[in-house]
Amino acid sequence: MPSLLARLKSQPQTGVITYAGKRCAVAGLMTQADKIRQQHRQLAHQPIALNFTNLAEFISAIIAFDGWCSALYLCPPNVSIAQIELIQWPLESDLSDQSTAKENNTVSTNQQTAWYLATSGTTGQPKWYSHTFASLTASSKYSEQLQSLNWALLYQPFRYAGLQVLLQTLLSGADLVDATEHEPLAQLAILKKAKVTAISATPSLWRQLLMTGQLGDLKLRYMTLGGEIADQSVLDKLKGLFPKAKLRHIYASTEAGVGLVVSDGLAGFPAKWLGDHSQSVGLKVSDKQHLLVKPKFNLCQNLTAQTDSQGYLDTQDKVAIKDDRVLFLGRATGTINVGGNKVHPEKVEQVLLQCAHISQVRVYPKTSALMGALVVADVTVKTEADQQEVKRELLQLAKNQLQRFEIPTKINIVDKIEHDPSGKLNRK
Repeated sequence: MPSLLARLKSQPQTGVITYAGKRCAVAGLMTQADKIRQQHRQLAHQPIALNFTNLAEFISAIIAFDGWCSALYLCPPNVSIAQIELIQWPLESDLSDQSTAKENNTVSTNQQTAWYLATSGTTGQPKWYSHTFASLTASSKYSEQLQSLNWALLYQPFRYAGLQVLLQTLLSGADLVDATEHEPLAQLAILKKAKVTAISATPSLWRQLLMTGQLGDLKLRYMTLGGEIADQSVLDKLKGLFPKAKLRHIYASTEAGVGLVVSDGLAGFPAKWLGDHSQSVGLKVSDKQHLLVKPKFNLCQNLTAQTDSQGYLDTQDKVAIKDDRVLFLGRATGTINVGGNKVHPEKVEQVLLQCAHISQVRVYPKTSALMGALVVADVTVKTEADQQEVKRELLQLAKNQLQRFEIPTKINIVDKIEHDPSGKLNRK
């Protein structure tokens, strides 16, 4: 498969990247990538650890290194890598005179580079999962309509979700506006000024943007949700605000890549997709009610223990089939043990989010000497709502839809609910 640089050179480049108040053309970043290859020929066929400095340099580097270097590690900040033979980029010193330099002036650039991504929120020694350019771009599309979009970057670009937005933008020739390091109100100001028309974000980030009351000022044409369970409440709110926009929620992971793309506006996915070999990814449900996926691309070798004899990966996500729909309940490893009963925090959150007067919710355990743990919920309430009335409504929703051990024993009204760097609820 052609490298990223070759793909970009095969089509006209009109895209513009906006970051930190600066604007740069993708065509200029391609030129910079060519210079990296010419000035540092000793890097060819070497493994590179790419440390993020700014968005323009990051994009130039991935364009240069794909198809040029043997491996590319996208390093989150403050992450150390055990492989001491990796060359750190930006270069810590001038390597041009070292013995690793290539004497041959002709360097092959058609090798397949292994892209390594760390799991989200990782510090210290992360778990790395490998991908190829082909697997990373399997769901990327190009059309004149997509070329006219202006994407917002709300995920860090060295993480899987952010890289997906970045590669889609580059390969479609669209524009990109970086708003990752800002609070929701500041993000909206940036996005409105840039006239953004496409956003990809976690459901939690979407709720934060909805809380501002200013999201409707944008003229969105594409909306994507991923990284967390897309509940019906947030899908309905976004579709109601932008009825003509394309709305998709994506099931993907750093480990396995993109597994599902759902565009019918409903939570979960159609049960008929299970065992349907015409789908881009094989899907089935295990005896433990875990979702199993089988991507068309080879999985990383360190996932072997989670893969069955047919090549299906256990995602550790618990699902339930209801009314011809496969619904996500939550992580099998993140349950709350209430007197021997397992409670999925995500399931409780989806029920509570049906309350129109709250914008965010986080469900977590509180230690109990008698029960082992109890269920507690933090919620953010819209300013015009009566807090006591909201609590009563939340408890009634819980009593109507949840089993007794799943009902929160306490509901706290809080000003803010924290998120981790990947945009997901901070469950630590």
